[in-house]
Amino acid sequence: MFSFLFTLVSLYTLFTLWFAFTSFRERYFRAALTGMAVFLLLALVLGIYSWAKGAGHLAGLIAQSAQMIIGAGLILFTILMFIPLGRNPRALLGTKGMAQGQAEKFNQKDTAFSIAHVGGYGPEAARNRWALQSQDPFGGLFWTLVMGLRYQVDGKVNPNKEQAHSPEEITQRIKEKARYLGADLVGITTRKDDFTYSHAFSYEESKLEVGPAVTTPVDLKHKYVISLGKEMNYPVIRAALTEKDNGSLGEIGKSYNEVAQVACALAGYIRQLGHPARAHHLRNDQIMHIPHAVDAGLGEQGRFCFLLSARYGPRVRLAAVSTDLELVEDRPVDIGVQDFCENCQLCEENCPCNALPAEKKVIRGYERWHQD
Repeated sequence: MFSFLFTLVSLYTLFTLWFAFTSFRERYFRAALTGMAVFLLLALVLGIYSWAKGAGHLAGLIAQSAQMIIGAGLILFTILMFIPLGRNPRALLGTKGMAQGQAEKFNQKDTAFSIAHVGGYGPEAARNRWALQSQDPFGGLFWTLVMGLRYQVDGKVNPNKEQAHSPEEITQRIKEKARYLGADLVGITTRKDDFTYSHAFSYEESKLEVGPAVTTPVDLKHKYVISLGKEMNYPVIRAALTEKDNGSLGEIGKSYNEVAQVACALAGYIRQLGHPARAHHLRNDQIMHIPHAVDAGLGEQGRFCFLLSARYGPRVRLAAVSTDLELVEDRPVDIGVQDFCENCQLCEENCPCNALPAEKKVIRGYERWHQD
């Protein structure tokens, strides 16, 4: 029993040391200090336990029974560590589980980027709106490429519809085509009016720095949304978080360009099948991507308002295709994000401009964390 307990507690001791080191590196000092305190306590317990073994204090019946009870407790605790607790049944309802009160439509000119474009945050912010994206050598290139795709979102529909397939068959084919084109995540949901813009913002007609914002009414009637996600390169993003380089700017543009290409190509494919379809990407979209991605089962919305996926975390850029092609919906998922974000608070505490909230708020009829 001694060898088993000593090995198990040693593993916990090494884990808490690693946890403390990682937390210090991520500037999460409260967790780091907690981890270091637990590490020192466990190290002390190991030292006393080893001394007791060497001094022969563990040979008696009482000592043996105590070790058995402690060992059983540690085994149970270890098992509980791998049981997914903190689930939220409301997450399985997707955006329906977030609904609170009267929903309101949203004009795209009121997004932060659109406001910045027309000088709503001042001329310097308007200039940096584009200048910052060009600091990385690849940044300007990819942002320019994705801008060029804004005219490729729609097109003529083949008047000769392909022979009818069941919704299940065509859904499988569409997902296969999406992955072939480069999507790392793909899910399907019905289009929600609450998450369709009332008006779309025009970058071409809205004058940079001085405005006014020019918009056109959105009249999107498509029934389904195919939500698409593209993974961002882990080493590049990780380096940007720790070394403050600008490589992430090019990676963001690259990912947006790639997922926009997927959306435009997939929409074109569906139109060739004889069904209307429109791509929605960073530079020409009529829907809000994150709530549709939540309903399509790509992940959950976290404290800092991004989509958190099970496989890639927040390293995902989104685009979508809306269509009337009859498809089979996916279901929202519960991967523990709500409970995790309630307890973690790492992004909130480290946000340099205090833009992330401590509590959820009801925004346009839906309860969620809301960036300021």
